[in-house]
Amino acid sequence: MQTVSLLVDHDCPFSRPVAGGANARVTHLCHRGKEAILEVHAGDGAELTKLVSEYARIGGRVLYEEQDRTAALVGFRACACCGSGKVIPSLEGRGYLYLPPSSYSSEGESYQFLVQDGQLDPRLRDRLPPEVEVRRVGTKPLVNLEFEGGFLVPVGVFLRELTDRQRQAIVTAVVRGYYRIPRAVKTEELARSFEVSRPAFEALLRKAENKLVAALFPYLAVQSPAARVPDVPDSMERA
Repeated sequence: MQTVSLLVDHDCPFSRPVAGGANARVTHLCHRGKEAILEVHAGDGAELTKLVSEYARIGGRVLYEEQDRTAALVGFRACACCGSGKVIPSLEGRGYLYLPPSSYSSEGESYQFLVQDGQLDPRLRDRLPPEVEVRRVGTKPLVNLEFEGGFLVPVGVFLRELTDRQRQAIVTAVVRGYYRIPRAVKTEELARSFEVSRPAFEALLRKAENKLVAALFPYLAVQSPAARVPDVPDSMERA
């Protein structure tokens, strides 16, 4: 079996609003032509307002909005993409299994499908409607099963508990090679760049690491359901 990745361009009501936005991107989830939810990201609040307004004009309703006004969830009663029958229905009708989600950006629309060996159509571009421009096709053999662990985890799950200072400490440590083997920098040097003492910087870094590990822990544990996983220590949850 193989996975087929497509980057296409066509006049879709969901992708149209992000076509001209360099910082705009949308992740699309739908319930087989029924309800659809778009996760909309923008460079700033003004761009998000413009995107949400355009989606509202075609029936979208804001379900949730981030406090910094750079991301929102927009819900629809029906999926305009499935209803148009341009990409997903066209290929599923030829034996390709759609692997959600799809995504939209200024580059185009990205889709992924699963196909059995021998069913990969060499004339794939010709099987889509003429108004769909195929910009890129990629194929990859399925060499191991990893769909079970391939569910989406929002980045916000890992970052929302971090303070700006803790996030900055982690980023600085990674960029300057603190986590390399062997380490390229010592905490004394990192502390100087933060204008704090070494113990203060190490405490800042430990708190950031603790929060990231605590957020990641449930997703690590679910990969080994047969193993008995101990409870998360209270000290980790409170850090």
